[in-house]
Amino acid sequence: MEASLWKNSSFLKLWLAQMTANIGDQCYSFALLWYLLQATKSGAALSLLAIPEMVAGLLFYLIGGVLADRYSPRLLMVGADLARIAVVISVGVLAALGIEQFAFFLAAQFLLGVFSSLFQPARTVALKSIIPMEQLSRANGILDTTFRTIRILAPMTIGLLASTVPLSTLFFVNAASYLLSVLFIFAIRHSLKSQTDGPASKLTVQQYKKDIATGVSELRQNRYLFQILLFGNLGYLVWLVTYNVGFPFLAERMEQGNGSTLAMLMGFYGIGNLLGSLFMSRAYYTRHLFVILIGWLMQAGGFLFLTAGASFHWVAFLGAALAGVGGPLIGIPTVTAIQVKATDANVGKVYAINMLMFTFFGMLSSSLGAIWLGKLPVEQLFLISGLFLTALTIVGLIVEKRKITTKHQSLDV
Repeated sequence: MEASLWKNSSFLKLWLAQMTANIGDQCYSFALLWYLLQATKSGAALSLLAIPEMVAGLLFYLIGGVLADRYSPRLLMVGADLARIAVVISVGVLAALGIEQFAFFLAAQFLLGVFSSLFQPARTVALKSIIPMEQLSRANGILDTTFRTIRILAPMTIGLLASTVPLSTLFFVNAASYLLSVLFIFAIRHSLKSQTDGPASKLTVQQYKKDIATGVSELRQNRYLFQILLFGNLGYLVWLVTYNVGFPFLAERMEQGNGSTLAMLMGFYGIGNLLGSLFMSRAYYTRHLFVILIGWLMQAGGFLFLTAGASFHWVAFLGAALAGVGGPLIGIPTVTAIQVKATDANVGKVYAINMLMFTFFGMLSSSLGAIWLGKLPVEQLFLISGLFLTALTIVGLIVEKRKITTKHQSLDV
C-alpha cells in the first residue's frame, strides 16, 4: 500500500510542498522569537504571539472551510502561500531595518493566521481528492510524521545557520520555502475541483450562511462524526496549559533544572510524537474514536508519570515520551474521520468546525491556566490533567461501546 502511495505523483508533490513550507516555518519561528526576545526582553510579550493566530482562526476557519468546498483547493492553497510570502518578506524587512514595534509583529501573526485558516481546509479537501479512501489514514500519518521530524531536526540546523547570517535572512528563507510550496502545488495535474455539484455560484453573505448551516447540519445528522470531533478536542482543555506551564515549571523543579532540562523534556515529548506518527503512518483502523481515546489515555499516563518527575528524572523523561506518543493517535484519526465520514461537499466545512473547536478549547485552557491551573503546584497540575484525561477516556469508551452495540442491533434486525 505504502509503495503505491509514494508512486502517486500528486501526493508526492503535496508532500514536498508541505515539507518545504514546514522547514521555512521553523526558520520563521526561530527568527521571530529570538529577534523579539532581544527587542523586548519580555516573556510576557512573547506569550502574546500565539493570541493573534488564535483570533484569526476563530474568525476565518469557517470561511476557509466554505471556500475549500466551493472552489479549487489547489488555487486556494497557492493563493494562501503567495499571501504568506508577502507577509514574511515584510517581517524580514522590518527585522533588517531594526524596527522593534511589537504591534507590527502581532499584526503579521494575525495575517499569517488568516492565510493558514484558508490553506489548511483546502489541503484537507485536496488530499481527499488525490488519495484513495483506504489510504487516507496512511497519507495523513506520513504528512504528520514529516512535520514532527522537521520540528525535531530543523532547530539544530537553523541555529547553525543563524550564527553565520543576519537573523533577518531566516525570514527570507521562509519566503523562499513558500515559493517552492507554490510551485509544487501548482504542478499537481490531478483534478482538484470543488466538491460541490455543478459550477460554484457567487458566494454571497446569504450563501455563506447557508453553506455553514449545511456543515452544522451534517454534524447534527452524523452524531458519530460529531462525537469524534468532540472527544478529539475536549482533552485540549487541560493539555495546552499542562504543556506550556507544567513542562517549564517541572524543569525548574528538577535537580539542577535549567533551559537544557526543559529542552530535554520537550525533546522526549517530540520523540514520542515521532514514534506515534510512524506507527499511525502504517496502521489500518476503522474505529477512529477508539484510537483517539487510546491517544488521550497515553497522554493521561504520561502526565501521571510526570507527577513524580521532580524526584525521579528518568520517570519525567519517560512520561514526556509516553504523552508524546499519544498526540498523533489523536490528531491523525480526527482528520481522517473527517475525510472519510463527511460528505464530499462538506469536508472543508467540517474540518473548519473541528479547528474552531480546537481553538476554543485551547483558549479556554489558557484562561484556566491564568486563573487556576497555572497557579497550582506542578505535581497537582499534572495529576489533575492526567485524571481528567483518564475520565475523558472512560466516558468516550462508554459512548463508543454504545455506538457499536447499536450498530450490531440494527444489523441483527
